[in-house]
Amino acid sequence: MYSRRNVESPSDRVILEIAEARELYRTWETTKDRDFVRGRLERAERIYGSGARDRIRNFMNMIKDGTLL
Repeated sequence: MYSRRNVESPSDRVILEIAEARELYRTWETTKDRDFVRGRLERAERIYGSGARDRIRNFMNMIKDGTLL
């Protein structure tokens, strides 16, 4: 079956969530401001849908572990 969708590349939402995780992780490293990071995760939940907070935290942990560049 032919599909125009490229299954190897992640969706736009995933790319945006990874970008958000990179930004929040670097901000956390620099400022250690828990309230700011918590607020941004709540904002991401409203923008990207339910479960975004957990997905972004997972991406942040992957960045910290070095498995996601």
